[in-house]
Amino acid sequence: MAAHDVDSQASREALLAAERRLYQAMIDNDLAALGDILSDDVTYVHSTAVAEGKALYLERVAAGHYDYKSIESRDVTLRIRQDLAVISGTLDMAVATGGGPTLMMHLLFVLVWTRQNGEWKLSLRQATNIPG
Repeated sequence: MAAHDVDSQASREALLAAERRLYQAMIDNDLAALGDILSDDVTYVHSTAVAEGKALYLERVAAGHYDYKSIESRDVTLRIRQDLAVISGTLDMAVATGGGPTLMMHLLFVLVWTRQNGEWKLSLRQATNIPG
């Protein structure tokens, strides 16, 4: 196995683990973990077309504006290009927003990760609601 193959496999495993950590931190309302996972210049785009930077997203999570109950990805594709990686697929998410009822959402999602100081950080999250 060539050196880049080993790095690619290690990067692949690290990225898929980072995706799982992201979702668990969202469910657990773990601000410290989210702060570590998110790039300082992240743009977090919700399926409602609301876009938030890191500070605003963390502020809203801390205030209980987002109450994530479950998050599961499927049909995931991972592409790695040196220090940039894209994870895309389908997301099934149960979430209550702004104190409202918990809704089960089915989304197409894209996560853009950048390697910063040897660690993968989430730089962009985009979700689109799947009708029906």
